[in-house]
Amino acid sequence: MNNKVNTMRIMKKYFILAVAALAASAACTKVETEFNVSDPGNKIAFEVANYAAQTKAPTNVALTNAEDGIFQFHTVANQFPAIGNPVQFMDVDILPWNGTTQVTSANISSNNITAWAPAEDYFWPKTGYINFYSYAGTAAPTVDNSASDKKTVKFAYNDVTIDANSNILVADPALHYARTNSATETYQVDNSETSGHITKGVPTLFHHQLAKIIVDVEARTTDAKKSANTIWKVQVLKDYDATHVSTISPINKGSLALTSADASTSAETVAWTKDNANATNISGWVPGTDKEVIKLEQSEVLTIDVNQTSSGTPDEILAARSVMPQLTNGVDFKLTYRVQALHGSTVFMEEIRTVGIDAAAVIGSLANTVPSWEANKKITYHIIIDPVSEKVTFDPAVEEYDALDADGTVDEININENGLVTP
Repeated sequence: MNNKVNTMRIMKKYFILAVAALAASAACTKVETEFNVSDPGNKIAFEVANYAAQTKAPTNVALTNAEDGIFQFHTVANQFPAIGNPVQFMDVDILPWNGTTQVTSANISSNNITAWAPAEDYFWPKTGYINFYSYAGTAAPTVDNSASDKKTVKFAYNDVTIDANSNILVADPALHYARTNSATETYQVDNSETSGHITKGVPTLFHHQLAKIIVDVEARTTDAKKSANTIWKVQVLKDYDATHVSTISPINKGSLALTSADASTSAETVAWTKDNANATNISGWVPGTDKEVIKLEQSEVLTIDVNQTSSGTPDEILAARSVMPQLTNGVDFKLTYRVQALHGSTVFMEEIRTVGIDAAAVIGSLANTVPSWEANKKITYHIIIDPVSEKVTFDPAVEEYDALDADGTVDEININENGLVTP
C-alpha cells in the first residue's frame, strides 16, 4: 500500500513539472510570419504594351499587336537589396503563356496570352527593389551593364542594317519596382484594353525605334481640266531604261546609342536618353553611308474616265516597309511614269515623264514634304499625278506606328497640302 502511494506521489510530481515546463515554453516562444517565395503571387511577371492604341482583338495578340507578331523579348534586371551591394538579377528571355502553355506563332490561334514571364520562375526579393531594361525585335543591342553601382545601363545598336521587315523595339526602363508596387497592381496604358497582352506585373512599355514608309499614287485632275471625250491613263514605271527608274534610296545602315541613368526615388517608367539626339537627329540614329535602292512599281494602270477627275482609290506602289530614322534631305527620289490620252480605245498621245530623274531630287527638297523620318512613325506619301496639267503633288501624312482610333480605323494626321512639283 505504501509503495502504491509513493508511486502516485512521484507521478504527480512529474506531471506538475511537465505542465510547468510546457507553460514556460509557451511564454518564451516567438511566432514569426515568413515570406513564402513559392507563393505564385510572388512570381515576377510583365505587363506588355506600347503607348499607341492597341488592336481591338486582345485574346490572340503578340508583343504589341498583330503587326509586330513578336513572341518573346529580353530583359536585363538589376537588384538593389536593402543591405548589401547591387547585383544583376536577370538576363533572360520573357515569353507569353496561356497557363502552363507557351504561346507561339504556331499555336496562338488556339491560345490566349494570359501572362508574360520567363521559362523559369523568378520571385520578388523580400527587401529592396529591381530595375528592368527590356528590348525585342530583329536586332539585339549590345548591353553595357558594367557600372559598379548598377545605376547606369547602356544599349547600343552598332552598324545595324535595316531591311524591309526589320523591327526594333525598346521598352522604357522600369525603375524601383518591388512586389508591393508591381506584382499586385495593373498598370493601365490604354483604358480600352481588357485582357491579352497587358497583364499584371512590371510595366514594359515598348516603342518602335524604326519608322515605316508607304507610297501610293492616284491620277487626278481638276474640274476645270476634266474632259468630255478624253480618257487619261497613268502608270508608274519600275525601270523604263537604265537611267529612268522609279526608286527611293534611303540610308539603310546606322547606329543608335541609348543610356539610362537611374535618378528615380520611387517606382516609375522613364525615357531613355538618346546619346546622339539633336535638333536634326531627333531619333538618335547616326546614319552610315550605305544606301538601299528601293524600286517603286505599279502594276495597275490608273484611269481617269470621261467626265471624271480621279482614278479612284490610290494604288499602293510601295507597301509599308521599315526604314532607319533619318533626315529626308538625304533620301534620293526618282519617279518615271507613262501618260496616255485616248479617244475610246485609240491612243492618240503617249509620253514618258519624270520627276527627280534629271534634277537629282531628294525627298527633303520636295515642296512642304516631311523633313525627317522619325522613330515610331509611319509616313505615307500620297503621290497625285495630274496628266492634264503635268503636275505631281506630294501630300504626306504622318501617323503613329500603330495608331488606331476608338473605332479601329487608322488615325492619319495630314501635315501637308498641295506640295507641287513640276516634272
